[in-house]
Amino acid sequence: MHTQTMQHSRFNRSYTVTDTDLNHYGTIHGGRLLTLCDETAYCAAKKLTRHICLTRAVHRARFHRAAHQDEKVTISAVVGLTGNTSLWVAVEVTSVVQKACIMDAVFVFAAVNVNRQPQQVVKVLAESPEETMLQEQLVALRNQVLSNP
Repeated sequence: MHTQTMQHSRFNRSYTVTDTDLNHYGTIHGGRLLTLCDETAYCAAKKLTRHICLTRAVHRARFHRAAHQDEKVTISAVVGLTGNTSLWVAVEVTSVVQKACIMDAVFVFAAVNVNRQPQQVVKVLAESPEETMLQEQLVALRNQVLSNP
């Protein structure tokens, strides 16, 4: 089976919070942030596989701090683990100015072909200690999810 490095899947996106993103408290709506993260995670999955990828699950979505109107954020996604047809994508949203984590989550995708049939994906290779740690965390999460249906 063919392998690719985790870095090959990395996808970063910049975004500025607008007034249409805000909730009643004047901060970005959690659902809007999840949508932005899902779109960014998809880009990472698609970059690695070059196939259509469907969102199957979101795990451990954690909101750490609020983002306000006109705040610039960076959304980073990397495929940290693959199965036969699944991709586990770690996403982190960071404030550009404050350098603080706003949110993180793990998105799981299934790769499919144009007929919506499962498509086998490449294995991802961790090259650094940080990537190895992320991959180990994702393996533990996958094992936990699969053992508690």
